[in-house]
Amino acid sequence: MGAWKWIIGGLGWAVGGPIGALIGIAIGSFAEGHNSSNTNQDTKSSSSNGSGPHKFRSTQNDISVSLLVLTAAIMKADGKVLKSELNYVKRYLTDTFGTVKAQELLTLLRDLLQKNIDIVAVCNQIRMNTTFSTRVNILDYLFGIAYADGHCSVEENQMLNRIARLLHISDTYVYSIRSRHAGTRSGSYSYSGSTSTGKDPYAVLGIDKNATDDDVKKAYRRLAMKYHPDRVETMGEEIKRNAEKQFKEINEAYEIIKRERNLS
Repeated sequence: MGAWKWIIGGLGWAVGGPIGALIGIAIGSFAEGHNSSNTNQDTKSSSSNGSGPHKFRSTQNDISVSLLVLTAAIMKADGKVLKSELNYVKRYLTDTFGTVKAQELLTLLRDLLQKNIDIVAVCNQIRMNTTFSTRVNILDYLFGIAYADGHCSVEENQMLNRIARLLHISDTYVYSIRSRHAGTRSGSYSYSGSTSTGKDPYAVLGIDKNATDDDVKKAYRRLAMKYHPDRVETMGEEIKRNAEKQFKEINEAYEIIKRERNLS
């Protein structure tokens, strides 16, 4: 069973809701033997009892399973799975789990791409069982998939916005996340520099050039708190690494603006 045992063992709260049902059906479609049969049956019985998602404390593997389901939702949003998107996900999974587990997870993802995903039920389950910081980092990862080819399609953008609303993530965070991935400028103005990735530091913080000094500081504190690696310490390497990357860019953007405005 390889990674299937690992996934099944880590389902936790996921096994009682739509995420567990999706994974159970996907595993059942290609896994063989007694273990896969029992897992599929257990998943079906858990998800059909009408009790909704279990209120278990989410684990690292729960987050990984959630990422896999939402990955499929974003990749199929515009009706086509691009090689650039697949390569992005493959690199992400390989860096996080190693080559062997990543390949097994990609096999499961391939099957999930053929399933109908109830995005409302899935997002509700994630929202009920994870912290806000974790949800922000999950959304950030999904934006990375959408922009893997350098462009986010209309359908992908609509799906990302829908997921954000369902996860109760405000437009301010969505704007900041999108800006970091797209490198969009929030207006035609000059500033002293861009981040090391060439992005507008104001857009990275989700604010306009005309924001007051106090607004700049508030935006920085808000984002730094949500992306601080310590806030997602128990949420798995995939979430923690993303938080570290974004936290670094947020700090870099803030330092650029501080120098420009002579803020203390």
